[in-house]
Amino acid sequence: MEQATVNINTKHAIGEVDRKIYSGFVEHMGRCVYGGLVPSTFPAASPHDACTGMFRQDVLEAVKEVQPPLVRYPGGNYTANFNWMDGVGPDRKPRIELAWRNVEPNTFGTNEFVEWCRAVGAEPFLCLNMGTGDLREALAWVEYCNSDLNSYYANLRRSHGYERPHNVKYWCLGNEVYGDYQVAQVSKEAYAAMAVQWARAIRFLDPSVKLVLCGKHGFDDWDAYVLNACAEHVDYHSIHLYSEQKTHEMAFFAPRIAETAVVWTQAMIGLARYQKNVAQPVKICFDEWNVWNPQQYPGFEGHEEIYNVSDMLGVAVWINVFLRHVDIVEIACLAQCVNVIAPLFTRDGELLKQTTWWPYRLASQYLQGRSVVAHATCSTFQGPLIGQLEKYARMLPDRLPYLDLAATIDDDNVLTISVVNGKLEDVQVDLEIDCILQTGIERIEVFGEPLDENSFNHKEKIVPVRSSLTTSKTVVLRHCSYTLLRYKI
Repeated sequence: MEQATVNINTKHAIGEVDRKIYSGFVEHMGRCVYGGLVPSTFPAASPHDACTGMFRQDVLEAVKEVQPPLVRYPGGNYTANFNWMDGVGPDRKPRIELAWRNVEPNTFGTNEFVEWCRAVGAEPFLCLNMGTGDLREALAWVEYCNSDLNSYYANLRRSHGYERPHNVKYWCLGNEVYGDYQVAQVSKEAYAAMAVQWARAIRFLDPSVKLVLCGKHGFDDWDAYVLNACAEHVDYHSIHLYSEQKTHEMAFFAPRIAETAVVWTQAMIGLARYQKNVAQPVKICFDEWNVWNPQQYPGFEGHEEIYNVSDMLGVAVWINVFLRHVDIVEIACLAQCVNVIAPLFTRDGELLKQTTWWPYRLASQYLQGRSVVAHATCSTFQGPLIGQLEKYARMLPDRLPYLDLAATIDDDNVLTISVVNGKLEDVQVDLEIDCILQTGIERIEVFGEPLDENSFNHKEKIVPVRSSLTTSKTVVLRHCSYTLLRYKI
């Protein structure tokens, strides 16, 4: 059995964990909304009747377990051909949806989404159409959602049964408008000029909003250009990235690419703020992330990916990456909430919690407070780099360790060590922690073989196993496992 060492420096805080890193994402794509959030035959709600009772209660209750602070909507690529007016009031307008080539009935729209967010305890996070949409349309949506004045769109909201404003604080300035797959792609120069004008106008209407700049992958010329042009007008810079998992090693190691993306974006933000003399902070909003195999589960077929233990480890590494960079990453949205490359999956009135649900669920519950420095001395990957790992090899560390770590200390002085063992064998770990462990609270493990998955016939094949934990500083980590070690210090 391999002998490894884990060092935890509780006195070296990286920063406070913002719970918005456990946010979610809903897009009108596949069965995420119809069949996921609501029944597939969801009717248009009456303009004066709340629709809360029409939501899928199994999905609602599961999402409430995570308590996502924000949920992003309505996309995604769907945003670029979306007109919010089609989905409010009694006269809903079915439209041809160009991103995923469907007909969108618009029976679930802005008000239904806001009600769903309130039901799960989340705040709505809306994405403006900077593809086929224009500034007038965007301002009208902000007014409809946020204004309490005696104005046209505020009164329109009132006529739809919502007297009080929705008070939507977070708004994206477009979605992936750089892509040649978008309905209305634009250049970085055109986008930056438009983003400045939109940001200024929206703040005239509602100075309290938080605006998210449309970034790319965090390591592109697009990111550098739009940040330099727009940093003084926004609160966040977005990154979108998905890690591949065609092999066990790729599933486990590919999320480390995101770590480099975060570091490089942080440097670009710092340079843009320096060059433009920007006083206010600009943080990273990683508002689309996940593990995903687009060849096996293409978007036009609904992205209904079935996840295994290797994928679960990848999601756990993703979350550890965010925890290691809480000084700059303030928002992260797992894409998506249900059915579409999602940890939750529905079928005929049933709900399945996939393997990837568990790191998301457990991290949101226990990894809070302040993030502290954690380091592992262990064996490293020696095999050939393939696929996404090979493509981004120069962005990865020279040696890829088989243990991935993060650690937090909450307000009750509970130290939680999040450790992912990607090896195909157990590892004995000596813990070197610079404080006294008063009590071992519990050990929570999720583990299995790489290809193991939950199914509707075996819903609990991969679930957390809880056990007692002593203050011994030697622990054995199961192979292919995600483990939380919780101590009172």
